[in-house]
Amino acid sequence: MSENQSAATLFEYQRYPYISSKVDSFKEGDLHLTDKTIELLDTLNRKRPFLEIGRDSIKPLNSVGVVRVNGFTIQILPKLFSGESCREQRTVAAANLLKMLTHTKNVPFTETDLAGLDLRKMNLFEIFIRLFAKRLLNTIKGSLKQEYIRTQDELHVIRGRIDFRRYINPARMHIIPCQYHEFSADNLLNRTLKYTCYLMSRTVSDFTTIRLLRSIVNLLEPVTLTPVSVSEIDRIAFSRLNRIFEPYIWICRIFLSNSSLTLQASKVEFFSLLIPMEKLFEEFISTVLAEDPAYFFGRNVPVRSQAIVGRLVKDASGIELFNMRPDIVIGHPEIEAVIDTKYKQLDPGDRKMGVSQADLYQMYAYVAKTNARRCMLLYPEVLLEQKQDFALTVRSPAGADMEIPLMIRAVRLSHDLNRREGWAAFRSELREIVRPLIAEQEPLAATESNRAVVDG
Repeated sequence: MSENQSAATLFEYQRYPYISSKVDSFKEGDLHLTDKTIELLDTLNRKRPFLEIGRDSIKPLNSVGVVRVNGFTIQILPKLFSGESCREQRTVAAANLLKMLTHTKNVPFTETDLAGLDLRKMNLFEIFIRLFAKRLLNTIKGSLKQEYIRTQDELHVIRGRIDFRRYINPARMHIIPCQYHEFSADNLLNRTLKYTCYLMSRTVSDFTTIRLLRSIVNLLEPVTLTPVSVSEIDRIAFSRLNRIFEPYIWICRIFLSNSSLTLQASKVEFFSLLIPMEKLFEEFISTVLAEDPAYFFGRNVPVRSQAIVGRLVKDASGIELFNMRPDIVIGHPEIEAVIDTKYKQLDPGDRKMGVSQADLYQMYAYVAKTNARRCMLLYPEVLLEQKQDFALTVRSPAGADMEIPLMIRAVRLSHDLNRREGWAAFRSELREIVRPLIAEQEPLAATESNRAVVDG
């Protein structure tokens, strides 16, 4: 990715100086931004914070993707490398981000789709929309979604049932008001796809992507091109008949909820396609572990993501409230270990022996509720200062105190995950990290110096 003055490539958690300018540009690591661009960035940021905007600097937080404001593109990549090396590794960071996305349930493309893409010439938005359009076009060709739509019409023959409330004019007795269900492609799901693809075709510059998007719009010719709101998208019900389209609708929702583009607008002031890295990191790790548990744990132990393991409290009437959902649960029905992934920079004032005190409380609650024998907080390497071992003292079902090992670990995401040797190295490292969670070994001996004390 060569540096382009009309676009900026930034890394999360790194601070970039900016100065007020008449033209937006990115030169030698410095942002030159117009007042209009700063205003629009601030507007987007109020909807969902993704930047820390100071008086003379900007620091991306933990959302990655692309933002376009006032004609200026800002691409935010994950910070997978430490220090200055991250700027030199932009292509690897972008490729690894896409690789991680292929291991999530919400993104419809696969690793095979990444082959042949030139990450040095295309920004993340262009790549993401290309992959989205290519997959969606093939899906629609194989299964254009039709649904029964409730329709009201005045007919000369009875269809469905007669609406007798409207059948009262003696002079028009030959016209029959009917209510019926028609099997039609002109439904909310297809209208969402067509509207989004039409708007996307006005924001991308790559000819191949534009052609793919226009082909989708043409295939959906029976579908009305009309604005669709986010609240309408949230009303789409998914079943086994249309579940294949759910990842595409998820992407449509992200795009439409963060865009000023409309059918009538001649110019887009802003849009964004941002993905929270904490959620992506959790889904990526849980999917990788679940795909091959025998490799990572030595036996075919069940691995579940976001499983409800219990509820935190009961109200006065005895109703249990607040689901407890560890990111990764290992073992079923007996839970052997829990992992909570963390993707955040810790505030120095919030640290307790290098980790957040709130995270220690959270792990204590999970272990106490599940009777898990081990637990782990797992960070990306660049966000954790040091790995540590603690012990949580919890009460066993028999009423005795038990010391449960709590491991604080970090995994390196800077391997080139799209190369065979890089992917193998990542998997091997992850195996070394998680294997002790179910290994047959004596519990850690807790001491006063390494005990995770749960106090105020």
